[in-house]
Amino acid sequence: MSRDAVTSPSDGGLQAERTGLAWSRTSLGVGANALLLAVREVSHGRLGPASGVAVLALVLAAGVALYGRQRTLRLRRAPLPVPLAADRAVLVLGGAVAVLALLSGLVLVL
Repeated sequence: MSRDAVTSPSDGGLQAERTGLAWSRTSLGVGANALLLAVREVSHGRLGPASGVAVLALVLAAGVALYGRQRTLRLRRAPLPVPLAADRAVLVLGGAVAVLALLSGLVLVL
């Protein structure tokens, strides 16, 4: 691949678009987790620990969506923000998604 292909002006704005799509996929996945846990609880005719995890997943999905939207808008600005790297929120949200996966697995086993 030539060096010109990497720095092509036609790539302008694609970073923000890819970032937005990644955050949207993550939010959708977390929201689907919430929905599946809620459907499981309703189908069992009881409210157990999975209900609480479903509510947490729904709140986390909203948080991921909001932060992703804000991050995408920040990357669309010209000139790009300095520093370009994401802040601690990415680590916090990533850790929260990992904890959600662990909790979801635990309530499904119990």
